[in-house]
Amino acid sequence: MSADRAFSLDDPDPVADAGKPKPKPPRPGANGCFDIDTVRQEAAGGGGFYAAVSFGIPYVGDESGPGGDIDWDDLTDEGGDVPVGACGVSIDVGPGGPGSDIFIDVITTSGTVHGITCDRTGAVITSCGTWVQRETPTPGDTLTP
Repeated sequence: MSADRAFSLDDPDPVADAGKPKPKPPRPGANGCFDIDTVRQEAAGGGGFYAAVSFGIPYVGDESGPGGDIDWDDLTDEGGDVPVGACGVSIDVGPGGPGSDIFIDVITTSGTVHGITCDRTGAVITSCGTWVQRETPTPGDTLTP
């Protein structure tokens, strides 16, 4: 059995780096939060709609066709109570036909929840409203009838 292996001059030197601490992954909110959610509404005259968080920035997107390109929009410029340090995201489409609203919620690294509603025509997102801070989940919360 051979111990040869391919290597690059860019590979770290295991002997020289032995005493150095290993780098830690980025902290969520600092620059390391990523999440994505998708909802499809082809039967209702819509298409694929996406919400994503990348490096703490929330985005919404619509798809050019099944498996096609996604047209992304940065939602931090929409005004209102814009979330800082977004870390998780969800998307849903309201009931109805091709003109029903799109709802996006994010949770931040500090635990606050923010929502925004976007309008669409068929499979195209046409505009988004302003961010609204929603109730923040806290330990011990229970549903009330």
